[in-house]
Amino acid sequence: MTTSPMEDAELGSALAMLWRRHRQSNLDRISLLESITAEILRGTVDAAALAEGVGAAHKLAGSLGTFGFDAGSSSALYAEALLREPIVDGRLLAEAVTALRASVDEAARPPQDDRGSEGVAPAEMGPGAPIQLVSTDMDLISRLTVEAASLGLIIASVTDMPSSDTRVGGLPTVIVVDESALAGWSRASILEAVAKLARWAVIVILTERDGLRDRADLAISGVAGVIPRSQGARQTIAFLNEELTQLSPAPSRILALNLTDVFSASLIGAFSTSSCEIDLRNDAVACWASLDESGADLIVVGAAGSLVSGPNLCRVIRAHPRWKRMPIVVVGEMSSANLAEALSAGADDYVSADISTEDLSVRLYHRMERARLAQSRTDIDPLTGVGNRTSTEGSLDRMLRLSSRQNAPFSVALVVVDQIERIRESEGNAVCDVVLRRLGTRLIDAFRGEDVVGRWTDDGFAVGIYGATGKQASGRLVSVLASFAAEGIPTTSGREVRCTCSAGVASSPTDGTTLGSLERLGEVALQRAMVSRNCVLVASDRAPAQADGVVDVVLIEDDDSVADVIEHALTLRHYRFARFSDGAEAAAALGGGTVKGRVVLLDVGLPSLDGFGVLQVMRNQSVLDDTRVIMLTARSSEAEMLRALGLGAMEHITKPFSVPVLLGRLDQTLSRSVV
Repeated sequence: MTTSPMEDAELGSALAMLWRRHRQSNLDRISLLESITAEILRGTVDAAALAEGVGAAHKLAGSLGTFGFDAGSSSALYAEALLREPIVDGRLLAEAVTALRASVDEAARPPQDDRGSEGVAPAEMGPGAPIQLVSTDMDLISRLTVEAASLGLIIASVTDMPSSDTRVGGLPTVIVVDESALAGWSRASILEAVAKLARWAVIVILTERDGLRDRADLAISGVAGVIPRSQGARQTIAFLNEELTQLSPAPSRILALNLTDVFSASLIGAFSTSSCEIDLRNDAVACWASLDESGADLIVVGAAGSLVSGPNLCRVIRAHPRWKRMPIVVVGEMSSANLAEALSAGADDYVSADISTEDLSVRLYHRMERARLAQSRTDIDPLTGVGNRTSTEGSLDRMLRLSSRQNAPFSVALVVVDQIERIRESEGNAVCDVVLRRLGTRLIDAFRGEDVVGRWTDDGFAVGIYGATGKQASGRLVSVLASFAAEGIPTTSGREVRCTCSAGVASSPTDGTTLGSLERLGEVALQRAMVSRNCVLVASDRAPAQADGVVDVVLIEDDDSVADVIEHALTLRHYRFARFSDGAEAAAALGGGTVKGRVVLLDVGLPSLDGFGVLQVMRNQSVLDDTRVIMLTARSSEAEMLRALGLGAMEHITKPFSVPVLLGRLDQTLSRSVV
């Protein structure tokens, strides 16, 4: 059986999605090979590092080819062969690893648009902006470049300090200076050069001198950051990304209530030269509706109010799960009693009604900047007010553990907007933000406080529903999404858009008992739903296992990136399957009869017990009498093939493999199986 055009399209979409998920793990393996290559060239490598490098290269050979990076797969195979030699040729290995890096470098960078990794539009000079790294340390350059690529940042490395006399077009916004590259410079010369560069660029110093006096000298010269060279690449790049974001602050929105005409005029004047939007309201109900509709970066409220006073509005906002972190400034007559009442109610600041326009501008601007910085470091997605990906995963995991202890069902639903790309192209990102904010609000309002609603991707959400089976969760989602689809959303062009959503649902314990398995199956169901659009599909809708416990395929593969691709293909064909990543665990299940498969897809390089060991156990326990085994390996030597066939394997497929070819071989093998 060949794959259909619809299956081809879905497989292509799934491969792109799965590559985004496993991209970083593959980049980490390449970084490991680069580090080991450097150790080999220095003559400091040990046997343990070589073995680790062999494993990394082996996994890359299978994984990259599966995702279509054939050149990378070939380079990884060559690197693996070199690392297995009694004496490793460091020069040849360096060439192989360099080619390996180049083969996936462009794919390692996410598509460049104007949305940040957490769904917030970054600074104009953020992702994609060049960072110039002054360094001669190849290991440092490699680690920072790889980590920067994961955020869409571009690093250009040079060995000399850039000219500081004038700012020339094309020079970077951020310059990172590795002090070890300036070994021949005096301290005074470094400080002088940094002071000149700091006039037009953000300067960050990587140093091994971390004393207070050293930091003070650099700070006085205009350095924006002093980072120990020993600090991890992830923390360093996170700091640089934050600096880039702050270079072009995002437009702000101030919501004001119960202000006098005089103070309102002062507020407008304070931000007259900025892109800040000021929404003045005299009605508390209208103010609340505006907050709910458009959000805000800061609320300025008069201490006195006809319906709600400033302190009482603080209490209302602090009690709201979405807005409780909103910065609030209360305005009124300055007195100790008024100040104490406002701060005790949850206000962040209290300003006098007769404050000057200049002082008000500085006060509120810094309040918003500090709040924005603090918010970016918390677990809340600023655009939608729900949890971000990191906090959502933690909440889902805690809820799953609770449901397991209480022996209750738990469902995870992944939801995306079907028309989001079309809306982005025709109406712009601002309307997309409104759509996502509305959907987030709908989901929060529709589910109980004990359920979990969080931002999962740039264009979608995850919902964890305690006590609901897959079908029950699907029914609740259908109702919510139908209501959302009927809601017209205004655009800047004056017309309304209506959006449908697709969702995939996986539940515990029916579909899986770990968060990873629920995420994976939820994404598979979501991909199927997105083909039809405007529907909710449950992972367990695939063909159930037979009563005798026999599944069509047992997949034994420890590389998640390869296993996820195969699992998606099996689900697409509605094959019943079981999955293992540990050789000893799989051998015990198959040998003991707790799991029985018509076909076993068996990797060779497995932890605990390799594929040959698993095959030997299956042979000893007579499992092979009614089970066919297809070996999967990136190594295809004649000796290995003969060994596998001698132990009872029926076929041998070399990684990387084509998914349609794999499905075709499975169809043929299953049609001949005796179970």
